[in-house]
This record gives sequence, structure tokens and C-alpha cells, in this order.
Amino acid sequence: MEKNQNDFDLDYKGSTIKVQRRVVAGSQILFRATFPDNRLPLVLTRATRSDTTRHWTSIPEGRYEEAQAIGPLIEAYFK
Repeated sequence: MEKNQNDFDLDYKGSTIKVQRRVVAGSQILFRATFPDNRLPLVLTRATRSDTTRHWTSIPEGRYEEAQAIGPLIEAYFK
């Protein structure tokens, strides 16, 4: 069964979050995670540091820890 590339659910800290994958500006991939509680949705993407290493980050900045926790779950979903 092929994985849904655009809308899928992930288990995160004992609950299910809904994730939407979107491509903007032609090639930038963003993910929008919606939580079952009253927390605001999280938009995250992969970014490249000046030393060329990649990491997950939130847009806008400020929810880096959540992006660092959820990003690997998204990667695992596609593997």
C-alpha cells in the first residue's frame, strides 16, 4: 500500500496529529501539523545550516523543540 504523500496521521506523545504536506514556491516542502488539543498548528520544514547539515525547524521560529521531535516522525513515515 502506497503512503499518502499529502495528508497523513502520526502518533505523537500518546495522541494522533494530522499532517499536511504542501509544496510552495515551486520546490519548498512544508508540513503543517494539527494537534488534537487547543495548541496552534505547527508548520515545519527542513532547513540547511551554514555548515550544510540539515535540521527540522518551525515557521515562524519559536517552536524548534516541537519541530525537532515531529520532523523525524515525518521522515520515518516516508521510509
